[in-house]
Amino acid sequence: MTAVVKSLRSLAARATMSDKDVRALLTKDHEEALDLAKQLANATSAATRKTLLAKLRPALVAHSRAEEAQVYEPLMKLTDEDSNRIGNEGYVEHHLVDELLESLDKGDAATQRWAAQAKVLHELLEHHIDEEHSEMYADLGRNFDTAQLEDMGRRFVAAKQQIAS
Repeated sequence: MTAVVKSLRSLAARATMSDKDVRALLTKDHEEALDLAKQLANATSAATRKTLLAKLRPALVAHSRAEEAQVYEPLMKLTDEDSNRIGNEGYVEHHLVDELLESLDKGDAATQRWAAQAKVLHELLEHHIDEEHSEMYADLGRNFDTAQLEDMGRRFVAAKQQIAS
């Protein structure tokens, strides 16, 4: 899919969403996660790296588990192939993020390998979020009405809060 088509899909999806829509809530989380991941990838001191990871990891874990339960699962229950592919790819990418977070948590934040893993985490998140904003948001808009997307948003927030506590 070309960058232009992705941009158009993303803009169309954003034009139809309210602030209670699950897509708007996901976008807010995505922006925060990308900012922290970028800071993490650019950090040079071990202490700063560990502090940033301590903020990023629990936020990403809560976001991912809530998104899987409240967004990917409903998508995967649909009969169309695209929705199933989007949900399955999301699960795989979340698993990769979990593995990188685990490795960073156990690793020595003063090493080049740690820095490389942080950079790859940032790049993976950028790719994953870009796909969600273009493909998944459009798919959600095609398959769920406003009330369903807002209900999905309420359930996403509740699930995230339960996981975080």
